[in-house]
Amino acid sequence: EQFGPVVPVVPYKDIEEVEDYVINTHYGQQAAIFSEDASEIPKLVDFLAHHVTRINLNAQCQRGPDVMPFSGRKVSASGTLSLHDALRTMSIRVAVACKSNETNVKLFSDILRESKSNVLSSELHI
Repeated sequence: EQFGPVVPVVPYKDIEEVEDYVINTHYGQQAAIFSEDASEIPKLVDFLAHHVTRINLNAQCQRGPDVMPFSGRKVSASGTLSLHDALRTMSIRVAVACKSNETNVKLFSDILRESKSNVLSSELHI
């Protein structure tokens, strides 16, 4: 789990050695698989999905766009918050409720379409 312009490269004898390392590490944010072997990639993805929260295929580990969740396993992180989610979590939320009828659906649709409110968002559940 590196933060900075460092790429750890570790030789291994077989995939079981890598699996043992991943199982026993305290960290688990991302992993990168570099391969063109369609028979091996699914096995690695299936294994890593239980130990990391982002798997990069033929791409380096990197910070994702702010809309993607920031998450981790083990001691790497807690929760799954993107920048948007973090701001919402730390904000005071309010629910606006109404009866589900044609008039209210049209009313809310008009308000949302024209962005007339800073509170009402597209998280409308009808």
